[in-house]
Formats: sequence, C-alpha cells, structure tokens
Amino acid sequence: MRLTNTIRKKIWLCVNVALIGFIVATGFALYSNHQIKIHLTHIRDLDFDLAIRSNELLNLFIRQKNFYKDSFLFGSQDSANKGNSLCKEIKSKINSITQLKRSFHSLPPDRIETLIGLENMYCDYIEHASKLYPLLAQGEDPGKHIEALQQLAAAQNEIHNNLEYFSKFYRLHFSNNVTYLMDMTKRNSGFLTVFFLTLLVVMLGVVNLAAKRTLIIPLAHIKDAVRAFGHGQRSFPELEVMDADDDIGELGTAIITMTKDLVSTTVSKAYVDSILRNMNDSLIVTSRDFHIRSVNRSTLELLGYGKEELIGRHINNVLKDFLCGEMKDEAFDNDEELSLHLCSNAEKTFVTRDGRNIPILLSISWLKDEENETHGLVYVAKDITDRKKAEQKLQQLALYDFLTGLPNRMTFTDRLEQTLKQAHREGHQAGLMFLDLDRFKDINDTLGHDSGDALLKKAANWLRGCVRESDTVARLGGDEFAIILDKLTEPEDAVNTAERILSAFTRPVIYKGNEIYSSPSIGIAFYPRDAGNTEALLKNADIAMYRVKQNGGNGYTFFS
Repeated sequence: MRLTNTIRKKIWLCVNVALIGFIVATGFALYSNHQIKIHLTHIRDLDFDLAIRSNELLNLFIRQKNFYKDSFLFGSQDSANKGNSLCKEIKSKINSITQLKRSFHSLPPDRIETLIGLENMYCDYIEHASKLYPLLAQGEDPGKHIEALQQLAAAQNEIHNNLEYFSKFYRLHFSNNVTYLMDMTKRNSGFLTVFFLTLLVVMLGVVNLAAKRTLIIPLAHIKDAVRAFGHGQRSFPELEVMDADDDIGELGTAIITMTKDLVSTTVSKAYVDSILRNMNDSLIVTSRDFHIRSVNRSTLELLGYGKEELIGRHINNVLKDFLCGEMKDEAFDNDEELSLHLCSNAEKTFVTRDGRNIPILLSISWLKDEENETHGLVYVAKDITDRKKAEQKLQQLALYDFLTGLPNRMTFTDRLEQTLKQAHREGHQAGLMFLDLDRFKDINDTLGHDSGDALLKKAANWLRGCVRESDTVARLGGDEFAIILDKLTEPEDAVNTAERILSAFTRPVIYKGNEIYSSPSIGIAFYPRDAGNTEALLKNADIAMYRVKQNGGNGYTFFS
C-alpha cells in the first residue's frame, strides 16, 4: 500500500512529520529551559544580589562623603553626625558582600581578599574622619589639619574608586550572564525557527502541487497586472484570456474595467502628487473635523512618522494649538466661525514621533473643490528651528558673560533688586560681596591675555563651588566679580563663604606650563544693616573691597 497515493494520505503524512518535529522541538526546548534555569538560579542567588549590594554600598559611601563635605564647607555639625551614623551600615554592607562571595566556593579567593583589604582600608579611614570632621564643623581652623585632610582625601578617593570598580564589575558580570542567557535563547529560537520553516516549506510544496494551476498562477497574473498598472501599463493580455465564468477570471475582468475607468483621472492626480511630494515645506490635509487625510514627504521626514501612522489621526497628535485664538470646543457650527481661528504665519509647535518639539511657522487655509464646497483644511508649515536657536543665542549673549558663563552686570542688577525686595518682605538679611583679583593686570601684561582669560574662567568655577545654589555669582567686567548672598541668618555665614573663597584661590591655575597665582580682595556689605537700597549696598561693598586692596589684598572685610 502506497503512503502518498491520495490527497488525504499526503495531508496525514505532513501532519505526522509536523508531529515528530513538534516532539523533537519540545524536547530540545525542555532541555534548553533546564539549562537556562540553572543559570538564572546562579544569577538570582549571586550576581544580582552582588550587583544590588555593591551599588547600595557605593551610594551609601557617596552620601557619607557628601555629609562630610557639607560639614567642612558649611560648618554643619548635623552633617558630620549624619556622616558618622552611616559608618556601621557601610561596614555591614562590605561584610555582607564578603560573606556572600565566600558562600560560593567556585569564586577565586583573591577577590575576597581584595574585599577584606577594602574593609580594613575603610575602617582606618573612618577612624580618622569620624573624629576630624566634627571638629571642623565646630569651627576649628582647617589650617591646623591640612596634612590630615589631605590623607583623608586620598583615602576617600581610593575607597571611592574601589567601590566604583566593584559596583561596575558586578553589574558587568550580571549583564554578561544575562547576555549569555539571551544568546542561548537566541540560538535555540534559531534552531526551532529553521526546523519549523523547513517543515513549512515541505507542506507548502505539497499544497502548491495541487493549487498552482487553479489558484497561484492566475493570482500571480492579477498581481503583476496591478503592479504594471502602477508603472503606467494599461494593457493586460494575461487577464483578457481568463475564463469569465471563473471567480478569479471574473476578478481579472473587473480589473480591466477599472483600468479603463481610471485612465482619465490618473494623469492630473499624478501631476499634483508630484508637486506635493517635492515641496520643501510640510503640508498636511485634514478633514473638517481635523483628522489627517494626507501628508507630503517633507512632513514624514520632519516628524519621523510613516504615512500609515498619520493617516486617520487627529491633527493635535502632531501639532500643538493647531488653531489660533481661544477655543472652548473643537466643534464649530459653521465655516465662518471656524475661519476666525485659521492661522496665517503663526508660530506653532510640531511634536515628532520621539516626542521632540519643533518650532514652525504655520498657515491654514480651506480645501475646496471646483464648486467651492469645503472638504477640509490645508496646513502648510515651515521649520524655524535655526531661527529660534539664533534668537536664544542672542538672548544668552545679552544676559550672561561670554567668557565665564556667569550672569553679566545687567542680570546681576536685576537679581540683586529681586533679592532685596524679597528680604524686605520676609524680614531677613541679604549680603553682597564685591571681589577683585589681585595682580590681575600684571598677569595680563607678563603672561598675556590668554593666561588672564584662563584665570578668569577658573576663578568663576571656584566661586560657583564656594556658594549655595540660592546665591548668585556674577562677573561685572574685567577681573571684578560680585556674589549675592540670599537669606543670611547671621554674618558668620558670609565669613564662612569668604574663607572658602580665599582657600580656593590658594591653588594655582596651570596654563601652557605656567603656574598662575592670584588672590581675591573681598568687600562685604549687608542689607538692611549697611544699606537700605541697591545703590547704597553696591557702593558700600565696593568701598569695603578697596579697603582690602589698600591693605595688600588677599582678604576680606566688612563695610563699616
């Protein structure tokens, strides 16, 4: 008895082949899943836990470092106490990582020894830091502990680098194991894909033998005819010889009839489509209820959408405030009412597929036919991103110093007025520092203006790092700087800021192999103690600064 002498037997043979393939694929999948489970268990019990704990340890150490930094910079005893309170938790984290690694005997012992060394290093560091920073926060002179501070800074950086290394290493190890699992899954998927595709090809070959003459070849003629019609062909001999009584033959006859009916209209449409396709500006056509019906190539390139993604969507998905004027409802009773809200060269915003905003110049007009009947709206938009960037650049140049990036004199004056008004309303103090760089003219004359510019940029960075976020550092011109100290609780806050500035300027600026040293002369005045308005406060801070200059510079004084 033959196995393939009937269609039913052929079908059953295909089914049996598919069943055998399914059994083999299932067995392979079960084995693959078992291997993946083993690796996932390892990742869950070791790699993931190590990555999480090492990252938490790094974050705890950074928090502790910031607390110590705040206690040193701002004299905060509370910050020093908070930093000390984290010691026990950090030691516990390091110990837990060490114990976790010891529980897996397959790991190399040198990594455990490195962790133990890190724990010992941290214990030595915290033994000194927990004693020194509270003393500095209480107001003890940092100059007495310069060597100890340098040693703590070196130890702090080394511990930070080691913690970053471990955190990065464990994250990378976790990522590599996950990647390995993904690759394993990909290989398995590829094997199963090839197997099922092979099975599918065999089954398609059997079916194709029976259906080729009656179905596939006639449909291929219809497909070729439709494609040829898109390229301008208007004669299809293969369709004309089809049997009109057959369903597929009837479809071929319908295509021939449709071709004859469309010949008269396709020429003008192709011409219009060519114009729209080559426009540089964006063009969108919507229905009267603002749903998109057509877009040109420039629109798709600008917004990053495919044509099928935009057709049928509401215009407000890609265009913010798509009409002009205030609207209580998007439904309008008549065209006259809607005409009042049509834009003409109005600045609007496109929203791209990835969420970016693009500024445009928008004009909207009616879409009407030859009989003047309204069929929708036409939106023409021009990208004005370059123009907006130029405007922003001009505004930046008007408000900020081009060399240092600090607020310029005009911005500084405005912020000072606002600070004094707020201080008057809320009944608190505000401070003003005038700062001038000592020997700046000599540096320019001997080393050149490039060296002077390098000093000014570095000085701006130092000043930013010595004040609070609520304070304002500005460059008034030349080597003159000003600092607005907002919401001072006591004059001692200004003293701390001045001391930090003087300490920052003890470091040299390295430029083209030269070490450039400069020091600041700082004059300080307070509102409302020393002056009741902006002009008087500026004058008094300037007087105090020149008094420091007369005494040799490199210091600060209050207005008296």
